[in-house]
Amino acid sequence: MMKVDLKKIVEGMEFQGDESRSYLKISTGEVVLFTDEAIAAAESDEDLSVHAEWHREAIEQAREFINHEDDYIPLPSKFDFHEHRVMEEFVLSLPIEEQRDELLSLLKGKGAFARFKHGLERFQLQDKWYQYKDQALAALAKDWCRDNGIESQ
Repeated sequence: MMKVDLKKIVEGMEFQGDESRSYLKISTGEVVLFTDEAIAAAESDEDLSVHAEWHREAIEQAREFINHEDDYIPLPSKFDFHEHRVMEEFVLSLPIEEQRDELLSLLKGKGAFARFKHGLERFQLQDKWYQYKDQALAALAKDWCRDNGIESQ
């Protein structure tokens, strides 16, 4: 069974964006991030010499991915990590009723993430929130590893 560093899985999950995706390369245990731009360039026959060296490397890595997709497993995406639900669970775990009530009300409607952030600042709970969020991300990564037959450390 392959062993991977759980921190690298979590980092790979966090670095993903709307135009990029992280994968675990099975043969090496390495976490790699591919941008849509690098994938598109890799799929074209464009001359790589026109790109900066770092971009050429990203495109070559994307070509490797395209040619050996079965050697890669996609990491959980932001759609697999339901941050709003995690925020609610965090708020419900708070021992002080006033904080719970106010933060829960901030989570409703448009702009909830910004209001939540301001509420955390008001109650000086940012560190507690980030610790809670990191634990939730690590739990998702651990489950993902288990579901994919990967041992995490």
